[in-house]
Order: sequence, then C-alpha cells, then structure tokens
Amino acid sequence: LDDTQYTQESAALPGSTIGKHVRHVLDHFALLFAALASAQSASNNMQNPLGPVDYAHRERSPLTESTVDGGQCSIGRAIAIVEQLRERETAIPSFITVSDTLPGGTTASFLSTVDRELWFCIHHMIHHNAIIASLMFELGLNPPTEFAYAPSTIKLAHDLAK
Repeated sequence: LDDTQYTQESAALPGSTIGKHVRHVLDHFALLFAALASAQSASNNMQNPLGPVDYAHRERSPLTESTVDGGQCSIGRAIAIVEQLRERETAIPSFITVSDTLPGGTTASFLSTVDRELWFCIHHMIHHNAIIASLMFELGLNPPTEFAYAPSTIKLAHDLAK
C-alpha cells in the first residue's frame, strides 16, 4: 500500500479513502486514551466518573490520514498505549461519561464503563476495517484474511471448519 492508494478516493463511496477510515478509527481510541491518561486514580464510581469523552469532537490528524507512514505511526502509538493499559489493568478507572451528537444535532451524555467503551472502539474499528477492505478490493488489493471480521465470526468459522 502506498500513499497514493492510501489517499485514493473511492468511486463507490465518494470522499472515502483508506487513510480517512484509519484516522477516524484512531480518533475514537485517542479520545478514550486521553481520558484515561487524565485519570488521577482508579477510585472513581458512578457518582464520580472519568471523562467526558466526546466522540463528536475528534482531532482528525491530517498526517494519519494522508500518509501510510503517518497512519502506521498513529497505529503504533495506539498499540503502545494498549500495552501500557494491560500493565496497569487494576489501576484503570471503571466508570466514564461519554457524549456524542445525536440525529438532529443535539448532544447526549451517558454513563458507561471504560471496558464497554474500549469494546465499542474495537467493534467500531472492525466495522471500518470492512469498509477499508472494500476500498482495498476497489484498488485491486487483497486485505489480510480475517481483517474485517468480528472475533465471534472468526471463532465460528474456525469452529465450523473443525
């Protein structure tokens, strides 16, 4: 994959590029990671949640979406943060406030958990990986096997193959 392919607009999804989907996915993880980095301790509760994480107000890094190297660097940073989170698992706060823009333009906030939001980011990534896979096919490229499938789908396929 080169920078030209990474930034090539889709014929089927005008305005859509592989780079924009990579950046979009990483924006969501970055917001959650920033909230976790600001946590002073894991002693939060439903009355004192971490956050807010506002998924509608993302940074939208131009470098991440415009070059393969920029995307790879951003992915590497996200992986490093996940590895750090694994090391301090017991120190991760439980509750977090999340907000987003609803249809019609209103904003809603709700209580969630860090685990739930991390799982949201993972499934959001899988959804966008499916779009990225389609964009790769459009460019004549083959995405990696299992690239755009949920863990449960991969497990089912492996179970059925036995």
